[in-house]
Amino acid sequence: MLGTHEAPLRTRIFQGVGLAAFLTLFRMFAGIASPKGYSLVQLAVLFGAVASGGAAGGAVYYATDDLRAAGGWRKTLANVASLLVYCFATLLVVGLVYWATGGSVFNDG
Repeated sequence: MLGTHEAPLRTRIFQGVGLAAFLTLFRMFAGIASPKGYSLVQLAVLFGAVASGGAAGGAVYYATDDLRAAGGWRKTLANVASLLVYCFATLLVVGLVYWATGGSVFNDG
């Protein structure tokens, strides 16, 4: 089965975006009841960052299918790489928004 993919790249990217978006929306709805309020812009940045990270993680998941199929430590390496890319891409988007706005998006006032 090496060299074949169970799903196309587009599907893996959409799965990454969908899962990240679902988790973000869940957090946003749960956050409504919390004492800390977020502005619409802050929620949009959070949603965009997590969705971008999900897309990048999904692409890496697709690219590492061969390692995952090999099993053992290669499977672990592939899964960890997907997770690290997701985290890095999410933080990169947040950092870029912070840099582009001078941090004003993240200020409460």
